[in-house]
Amino acid sequence: MEELLSHTKSLINHVYWFKQEFDIEPKKEHIGSSIQWTDIADRKNDFLQELVNTVVSWVYGRAKSKKILDERLKVVSGDHGNAYSFLTNQAFSKFRPGHPQGQFGELLLFNFIQFFFEAVPLLRKQRITTSIGHERFGADAVHFKKTTKNNIIILGESKCYKSDYRFKAAFENSLNSIVNTVQNFNQELDLYIYDDFIEPELEEVAVKYKTNELEDVKFEMVCLIAYNEKKAIDGKNETEIKNSIKTIIEERFQSIDSKKFIGIDDRILERINYIVFPIWQLDNLLENFENRVGI
Repeated sequence: MEELLSHTKSLINHVYWFKQEFDIEPKKEHIGSSIQWTDIADRKNDFLQELVNTVVSWVYGRAKSKKILDERLKVVSGDHGNAYSFLTNQAFSKFRPGHPQGQFGELLLFNFIQFFFEAVPLLRKQRITTSIGHERFGADAVHFKKTTKNNIIILGESKCYKSDYRFKAAFENSLNSIVNTVQNFNQELDLYIYDDFIEPELEEVAVKYKTNELEDVKFEMVCLIAYNEKKAIDGKNETEIKNSIKTIIEERFQSIDSKKFIGIDDRILERINYIVFPIWQLDNLLENFENRVGI
């Protein structure tokens, strides 16, 4: 199963992250993160380049990428540079014009679930977006992980708001979305299970799940909240800067009203894992993201 994981290390090298228990439900360790710093310089450009480098893996699994490359190599007489450029352009063409923040968040979620939870993509959501006759709804990410005890299905939701600070809105929408996602997952899988959106190596898993023959299934939920942060970062060196970012994230969690969790099924709530990703000058980052993927 590990061979189906895509390369995330180069991206994560440019991400500052930590795990801890925050003042939030459910009471367990969640993930705070941001773009990495080296001393007093942020690594925003490097982060963005490495994120864009993962687009092909987001859109196509390894088998599909190899098929596209092999077919193109026949056309261009073995010119690997041409073939890889062709593959990249094919992947970029799957982006929806005018929706940079949504796709930025979903791409980040795709990488984070693989790195933090070691779960491979079960369903290729980005390819559904541009497929004629398929409505795209439900989870932003569907991943799978096999353990000694369980067949774990991870359902991910990403909320990314540009412009004004919208942490609370992003958090609340993510929470509501993940609850609906769990309740509607079986219906969603019906739409795609027999199309070219399931990883070939995982088709048996999807079919067994649908026929209720997959044993020891366990759901986990991941909510990624990426938002524009306005509070200034303090610090005269890398350690102080990261401590400042950590404090900001802690304060954002503390700002969530506990009443927001009333009425949520405890069985769902206890499975939720939060990843918070504040971004300073998010609008500029998203504009650069659009330019790099050509949307």
